[in-house]
Amino acid sequence: MKEFDAIVIGAGVIGCSISLALARRGIKTLNVDALPAAGYGSTSHSSAIVRPFYSHETSCALAHEARHRWLGWREFLDYAPEPVARYVETGGLVLVRNGTEHLYENNLAMLDKVGVEFHRLSPQEIKKIYPGISLAAFGPPKCQHEEGFGEPVSGNITSGIFIPASGYVSDPQLAARNLQVAAEHEGSMFSFNVRVTNILREGGAISGVELDRGDIIRAPTVVNAAGPHSFAINDLAGITSSLKIKTKPHRHEVAYLKAPSGYQQNAGFIVDLDAGVYQRPDSGDMLIGSADPNCDPPDVVNPDDYNDQFTAQWTTQAIRAAQRWPELGIENNARGTVGLYDVSDDWIPIYDRTDLPGFYLAIGTSGNQFKNAPVVGDLMADVIENRAHDSAPSLMNLTNLKRSIDLSFYSRHRDVQETASVMA
Repeated sequence: MKEFDAIVIGAGVIGCSISLALARRGIKTLNVDALPAAGYGSTSHSSAIVRPFYSHETSCALAHEARHRWLGWREFLDYAPEPVARYVETGGLVLVRNGTEHLYENNLAMLDKVGVEFHRLSPQEIKKIYPGISLAAFGPPKCQHEEGFGEPVSGNITSGIFIPASGYVSDPQLAARNLQVAAEHEGSMFSFNVRVTNILREGGAISGVELDRGDIIRAPTVVNAAGPHSFAINDLAGITSSLKIKTKPHRHEVAYLKAPSGYQQNAGFIVDLDAGVYQRPDSGDMLIGSADPNCDPPDVVNPDDYNDQFTAQWTTQAIRAAQRWPELGIENNARGTVGLYDVSDDWIPIYDRTDLPGFYLAIGTSGNQFKNAPVVGDLMADVIENRAHDSAPSLMNLTNLKRSIDLSFYSRHRDVQETASVMA
């Protein structure tokens, strides 16, 4: 039997960030993870895009604050004897089709409120920055078997929203490793290849966890940062029925293709809701992810037994990207990643306490919360130390933006927000 102040279930980029933040506040932590290394699960499959383009003020502000920490990543870590992940600030473009301008009004209003610079680009300006791009309209997105798939329709991309303060992180798994090393330097411990089989209670409150090899680890605080297994950990804790917002593991494919000749590696990512994909550069390749259009039903899976091979979805995403980039060659051998997202009912995470004293949630984070990881650690540390998330507004100070956010936005009791997809 071992004793700690806090146990963090999960050692992805979120779990490692929580451990570092708690350790810096003098809290003795242990991360336990069923995988062999930090960031080995969902984190390693992240597209690692950093963007403040959200339809809610809190999401926009948190992402913009996190960007400042990515810009000074080595300084934020404070202890980094190994190579560190690199944040590449390229800017990013959101394509706007004629007749859809109203869909982005909330996003632009939030950028204004938070103070994020953005520019409206004309078709001519878009083509200058992204040579070789087609501005034909193809949406709404279709599946391969649907009539007209891959064929242009009436209309055009008539403008773009360019956000300079955006980019991507070169190696998401390395970023998690960096956080682990920094946390260990502060006194945190990590245990890999172990699975939590029981959440222990005494007197109606958390008292620790039991592991699959029989170990009992005692702690008055347990944080569920288990990614795609978060729902199973909640079931072990017996708190699922008390949650207004639930999470499920979604399977996602990301395609890699050799970038076409006109695709500049420093031009920035593109969000293309008309085609149903997003793209970013990656060392001579184009990374292509899904924007989860309505025609693609969620692929909810068992996180311990799912297909980790590419399917027709890989080809669908490749062709959707080729609509926008006519010179994009679709290779015979599929390359990319197949991973899991831990998705909440509205694609917004839960950062909160629970009805079980000592049990906390940092769940529903996959898909769009990698960018926020450097700040989420402090956010969760605030929630854990304040213990007042339900009874009163719990505010977090964002030091770089010189403003506060109300953490009730991430409450387990919130109403489901209006967010369409991973783009939130």
